[in-house]
Amino acid sequence: MPHLQKILQEKFGLENFHDGQREVIENVLNSSDTLVFMPTWWGKSLTYQLPWVILPWLTIVISPLISLMKDQIDKLNSLGLRAEQINSTISTSEQNMILAELEQAYESEDEPIKFLYIAPERLNSYEFIRIMQNIKISLVAVDEAHCISQWGHDFRPSYMKIKWFLEKLRQKQNFPIIALTATATKKVREDIVERLGLENYKVFTKGFDRKNIIILVREISKREEKLAKTLEIITKTSGSGIIYCSSRKMVDEVYDFLETKHISVWKYTGAMTADRREDMQNKFMDGIYKVIVATNAFWMWIDKKDIRFVIHYNLPWSIENYYQEVGRAGRDGKNSYWVVLASFWDTKIQEFFIENIYPEKKEVLELYDYLYKDFKIWEGKWVEILKTYAQIAKESWLGNDMKVGSILKIFEKYGIINKWFEGEGIEWFRGKGMTIIQEKRKHSQILIDWKRQELLEKESYFKLEQIKKLLFYPRCRKKFILEYFWDEEDLVNLWENCWSCDYCIEKDKFDSGEVVNLVNLSVFEIVLDVVKMLDRKFWVNVIAKFLAGNDDKNMLKRELDKNNEYWILKEYSLDLILALLESLIRQNFLEKTGGMYPLIWLTEKGRVALTREYLLKEEEKELQSFVVMKAKNNVFKKEAKVKSSSWAIKKWKKSQEFDTYWVTLDLFKQWKNIEEIAKEREMSSLTIEWHILKLYEDGDLKKDDILQCANSDNLKQVKKIIDSYFSENIDKLKPIKEKLEELWCTNISYFEIKVCILFEK
Repeated sequence: MPHLQKILQEKFGLENFHDGQREVIENVLNSSDTLVFMPTWWGKSLTYQLPWVILPWLTIVISPLISLMKDQIDKLNSLGLRAEQINSTISTSEQNMILAELEQAYESEDEPIKFLYIAPERLNSYEFIRIMQNIKISLVAVDEAHCISQWGHDFRPSYMKIKWFLEKLRQKQNFPIIALTATATKKVREDIVERLGLENYKVFTKGFDRKNIIILVREISKREEKLAKTLEIITKTSGSGIIYCSSRKMVDEVYDFLETKHISVWKYTGAMTADRREDMQNKFMDGIYKVIVATNAFWMWIDKKDIRFVIHYNLPWSIENYYQEVGRAGRDGKNSYWVVLASFWDTKIQEFFIENIYPEKKEVLELYDYLYKDFKIWEGKWVEILKTYAQIAKESWLGNDMKVGSILKIFEKYGIINKWFEGEGIEWFRGKGMTIIQEKRKHSQILIDWKRQELLEKESYFKLEQIKKLLFYPRCRKKFILEYFWDEEDLVNLWENCWSCDYCIEKDKFDSGEVVNLVNLSVFEIVLDVVKMLDRKFWVNVIAKFLAGNDDKNMLKRELDKNNEYWILKEYSLDLILALLESLIRQNFLEKTGGMYPLIWLTEKGRVALTREYLLKEEEKELQSFVVMKAKNNVFKKEAKVKSSSWAIKKWKKSQEFDTYWVTLDLFKQWKNIEEIAKEREMSSLTIEWHILKLYEDGDLKKDDILQCANSDNLKQVKKIIDSYFSENIDKLKPIKEKLEELWCTNISYFEIKVCILFEK
């Protein structure tokens, strides 16, 4: 392998690789297909740019971000690396010149083009494909690879042609493919592999644990309190920051408020002209403005080192969006903050939007019949309709102009209408006109993929559930992010308490008795949600055990363990959960019958509280005081978990909501080793090792159990190294591993290092 460090320094002016970059580059240079799942700041582009120095032919980069293309091309050209682009910003004559040069590149004495950046829409051109088939190619990079997946947060239909394109090119020559994205769940990863047609490939996932980042969730719903908290964060934090809002209206509101407080602030939305946006962005980059208030249009090209905070003023739409948007903070390695100012009630607003974005099939067909009401079957094509959404909603009896807009988008997607008409600009019409471009058909002949619409709706609800779990459920937020993005290496190195999210920080305060409110307001709202779902079906103790994830025989008999909400308060003690229920009963949010087994249900006040959060807020003091009195210091579970039995496997196969550690424990008790458990559970050995360690920490496994998995001689060697070199600092495993390898102890794993550390505690 060439001297990559020397190339990095001489060609790119960088001193060192980020952790993991070198391994990716080496895999590419070994002509292996490569999948890279790493965050925005990590420098993924270097992994397909640096190989250019060694690889002899053209590198094609497929990317949907035209402005980002230009930024990378300018940077490459400034380094003396010849790069060009073909997209909608380049004239046809310029495109033809670039393609002609590529065809003759290796017959000319001029320096050849080594990087060609293209938008995926370019793959619609058969002439482009023909030329590419006759050019020698060293590498194809697919950037923003999540766009190829229907489950990704930014699905692009144009990406669907990439597989066909790669197959055409590989008919005549062989070259490696590298696909890169900053955000991909397991489902998206599987989609990427399938839709690119990859078979023998290596996956690299690293860097999702931003160790210098503090994650804070502050549950605030009132406008005045939100604005005050935003101002407090800005005034108390040095450096610059970004505030993300969900709408242009909200951007204006926050911007106007901060300007009155004499904050150096500007705003950034998609409604601004390109020149204006670029001007504001440059002033922010140059430090003229301390704060930018923006919609999610603002993030793609920001590489400002001193961003100290990113505030989400509204609930993020998904974990993928959230992680991309906050990725700008703390790039210089200094402590920075990701702050979310939202409440559990905001999730109800999201549910309302999803409900309107994905209307029922019956509603879609009703609007279809309304549009074609004056026509017979196979008539109506090219008819223009000049009516506002509000008019259509009223006349069609849908009564909801948001839902009308969503249905019309579906019609446009499936080629039924176009949102334009010949009379564009008519003075008397101020609505959004449309033209019907398909003749009327029977319902059975309408070419709408109903199954796909249903799947998209389910995926939206799934993503909402995940953001709820990240922000409002009682557990380590950093650990949740690492599990969500399958960053197994960082998970292995994450201790039980990350010390860098509000839950872990404040959990320590709970234990020392420093916090007055034992739970966030959202916990009361979660309890109300669950009681509403189980309305009048169960008594108090059953609901409490349901929330705690208790696995006694009555829960299993009723199959409550298969419900998606099962175990959501599993971090809390049963005493605390019972206190939550009792406090809500005392304040008349819940009601129960008398007798030995009292049933429980929502009162009218409780139902209203689920949509009017202020009702809970007004009585929070009384609710919290009662919980403190009843639960006292017994907030979190202290006892070891009940050992699982064979039911755990059945539950795992039927539901994604399970205690994953108990499933591993059950298999371990069947005398299966780590590799066998990993194979049966379709997980990596690293993940199972992490489970084993967690089970030991929780008291479910003994020291003798762990010694079945770890070599005792290796443990002695690790202890010797720790005592000699790391007696005062064992927070990080990597330095210990490097010291062991330096002393020729190369067969000792991270697992054995952590086992040794745990045994010493």
